[in-house]
Amino acid sequence: MKANMTTLLSATILTLSGLAQAQEKKDTVKQLKEVNITSTAPTITMQGGTMVVNVAKTTTAAGSTAWEVLQKAPGVVVDNTDNLLLNGKSVTVYIDGRPSRLSGEDLKNLLNSTPGGNIDKLELMSNPSTKYDAQGAAIINIKMIKSKDLGTNGTATISGGFGRYARTTEGFTLNSRSKAVNIYGGYDFLHTDQFTKTRSERRFKDGYKLEDNDYNKENRNTHNVRAGADFDLSKSTSAGVLLKGAFSNRGRNGENKTGLPDSTFLQYAGGDQSIVNPSVNVYFKTGSEKKKNEFTFNADYFSYNKDWNDLFTGQYYNASQQLIGGQTNIRNNADSRINVYSASADYVQPLKFARLEAGIKTTFTETDNDMTWENKLGDNWQNDAGKTNHFIYKENINAAYIGLNKTIKKYTFNAVLRGEHTHATGNSLTIDQHFSRDYFQLFPSASISYMKDAKNQFSLSYRRSINRFGFEIVNPFITYKNAYTYQKGNPDIKPVINQSIEATWAHNYSIFTTLAYSRSTDNLSVVFRQDPQTKILVMSYDNQAAFNVVYANLVISKPLTKKIRTTWTLMGLYLNINTNLDGVQYQKENITTILNTQNVFTLPAGFTAELNGSFQSPFAMGYASLRSMGFVDLGLRKNIMKGNGSLKLALNDVFNTKQYRFDVKYAAIDNSSRQEMDTRVVNLTFNYKFGNKNVKQTKTRKNTIEAEAGRTNTTTF
Repeated sequence: MKANMTTLLSATILTLSGLAQAQEKKDTVKQLKEVNITSTAPTITMQGGTMVVNVAKTTTAAGSTAWEVLQKAPGVVVDNTDNLLLNGKSVTVYIDGRPSRLSGEDLKNLLNSTPGGNIDKLELMSNPSTKYDAQGAAIINIKMIKSKDLGTNGTATISGGFGRYARTTEGFTLNSRSKAVNIYGGYDFLHTDQFTKTRSERRFKDGYKLEDNDYNKENRNTHNVRAGADFDLSKSTSAGVLLKGAFSNRGRNGENKTGLPDSTFLQYAGGDQSIVNPSVNVYFKTGSEKKKNEFTFNADYFSYNKDWNDLFTGQYYNASQQLIGGQTNIRNNADSRINVYSASADYVQPLKFARLEAGIKTTFTETDNDMTWENKLGDNWQNDAGKTNHFIYKENINAAYIGLNKTIKKYTFNAVLRGEHTHATGNSLTIDQHFSRDYFQLFPSASISYMKDAKNQFSLSYRRSINRFGFEIVNPFITYKNAYTYQKGNPDIKPVINQSIEATWAHNYSIFTTLAYSRSTDNLSVVFRQDPQTKILVMSYDNQAAFNVVYANLVISKPLTKKIRTTWTLMGLYLNINTNLDGVQYQKENITTILNTQNVFTLPAGFTAELNGSFQSPFAMGYASLRSMGFVDLGLRKNIMKGNGSLKLALNDVFNTKQYRFDVKYAAIDNSSRQEMDTRVVNLTFNYKFGNKNVKQTKTRKNTIEAEAGRTNTTTF
């Protein structure tokens, strides 16, 4: 199947290349004369309070997944449950200005199924306005590449590489744009074979020690399709629709070996997973050029359907490697459904004294998680009542905001007040357990920016936000990981309230500094409880009383010569945790340093080289601590075929040092683990652009994320 798909796409690319050459011969539009540019463009820019990572300008993103690209962004950290943090804050991920609706493992699955080479930019907003959903203390918006040229054009891509195992990406995009209509679409096929190797050691107060070695290999095939149309109905009115779908199949085989003082438990795991993820967005925008007002309406539908099954087969051995007892067999069949319906309306109206911004939004979310666990006794499979679980979670959020924006000489003021009403219910059909929550909260935000002169700009902002949690957190049932590790939700978990204040200074378009403070109450943390008799470790969730973060960020970017540009990002974080768990007081302080560098070299014969790297000192994550880690990436790019094609060679994690090492030490818990993944990967990518090269563009449309990025004076390197 994979070979047939690669052959088909290769033929498609050759066909499109021929069509492109015919198109270029017929093209009567005068082309701009090719200009050789020797200077290098910056990969990181600042727009207001938003850091923009220009992924499309990098070589090392080629052949990677979106998840791998995101982890390399300045200030981004992944915790031990695959949740993203930006500058120590919880993150909501947007894609093209729309919420991804996912978090944790499901978000990781989605981004691992998205080619990193399709990303245009990452917009990192550590303190956005509450004009956006109050969910999440920070926002990362992933902007995908989209052509803006008039006429018919497109791209074709083939990428192949390997780490320990092979990976490939093939795909194309098509775009047909006139002055009034833009029709676009694309398709990608992504194949990856990846492994995760985890070694952990658990030490007990009585001297008992448990060593766990887990190796898991996954193969994933993903088809991504998208099609959309934008219509300019008049000079001030436009409408459009976008349909996207991701279809992913994953198979896995794993081996887990648990070493006990007097025996060894060996377990094999295998299973399949299927994900179907369609989504639809419809928008309408209108306004008056004379009155300078604008009305925007968006309607969204999002569905995430996941089916999977696993089989675990285990056996105990004594110190002489002789069998102890009989074989254990456990299996599960699971079905998870997430459906989200959302509608929003936003209005902007200049008044005599300020610019008015207002909007309303309603979101309905329903998740249905049905998991059946069975144990094999003799020749029969019997239901495991302690693990079988059918849980339904529903949530309705109604929100409204109103804000004012005013510029007085060199000062710009912005204030927004958002109100959100949340109604959520959880229903465990298995044990007939229910809970319901109903609350209303206000979320203010405010900012002030001051442009002293062209080379010095200052800003100060404040935001209050919330972090609510879905069924995977509040579901009270147990999820089996291996014989000595379980995971369990907590229906009593409370939403996290975060308040943050941030000050920035930009100097001479090359030095950017940020100083900020953030305080979270009822902060969510992964907690660990273990049974001293069975030695089973249960990972769960609990609220911490207080979590404080102070961070400072320094970005320096400048051309060293006409052919060398360097960008350095240095971040320091101070984290303070003070809470009580199971009657035991817990307090931790931690200072973390994160250093990121990106260097671009223009070489002879049209080559461009990259040298990128990052280092992170130990980082506190609630009750867990992540040890220091880092990586170095290399890239080489060459434009060919008169600039219509390009070759990119990327070697990521050259020294194989991007390994996660966690420690958990509190109360009776004393655990350490090391996780190694397929991060040292080499990729070669060929990209071809075809069709009309007319650079004239239609008017620019900005979504709310792009508007936020530029709400203060734009600053670039």
